[in-house]
Amino acid sequence: MSAGRRDSLFTGLFTPPFVLAVVLLGASALLAGPFARSLKFKQAKLPIALRAPLSALRVDALSPYRVVDRTILTPEVVDALGTDRYVSWLLEDTSLSNDDPLRLVSLFVTYYSGGRDLVPHTPDVCYLGSGYEPAQGHENLTVEVASLKPTFASVPVRVCTFVQTAVFDRRKRTVVYTFHCNGRFTATRNGVRVSINNPRNTYAYFSKVEISFPKATRTESVEGAAKIFDRVLPVLMEDHWPDFEAAEARAREAADAG
Repeated sequence: MSAGRRDSLFTGLFTPPFVLAVVLLGASALLAGPFARSLKFKQAKLPIALRAPLSALRVDALSPYRVVDRTILTPEVVDALGTDRYVSWLLEDTSLSNDDPLRLVSLFVTYYSGGRDLVPHTPDVCYLGSGYEPAQGHENLTVEVASLKPTFASVPVRVCTFVQTAVFDRRKRTVVYTFHCNGRFTATRNGVRVSINNPRNTYAYFSKVEISFPKATRTESVEGAAKIFDRVLPVLMEDHWPDFEAAEARAREAADAG
């Protein structure tokens, strides 16, 4: 092969897209290899256990709420949900009158931990497959939860209002939810993903706390969310959710010792 032909082949091969691809592949190999190990990057996360099962949630600590119904999900629903660590309760606020729209509230708490690709289930998607459609735009807000101060001045929540798609039944339902992920609250799936994919963390978990008032408007639901979160969230933090910072500290000590 002549020198001119070789030069022509190399010139055609080393185009800007080809060079960029080679650089990116090299960088990926570096990040996945010695450089990643030197920075102690963690990819697949280890599971971290609850301090106590969610089913052991102390009802007496939720006063003035009392449990009027406990739903046991079918194996098919549990499989679709991706976890068997949950509580699905109907609560009654005994401090309110029988006709108050905030007297009855559905509480749904789920917990996930470990793995590589944890994908949060959210009402934004799940309700669409259950005979509902959005009644208005979803929004992210914050609610004041006095019992969590000063650790958390406020809690970010996501508010979704749906309407049933049945021709003769157009009832609306508002869902308010938040995630507790790796020791912090966030209102969005992306917030969860960013936290659990932190390359320096050994562990990962998130728990979704979802509430809805069957008879309340959107505005009423947001107001009611602050009250029930004031009762439920401290119990979950103290009795159930793991101490993420302590677990990570132990993991760092073990890695340094090793």
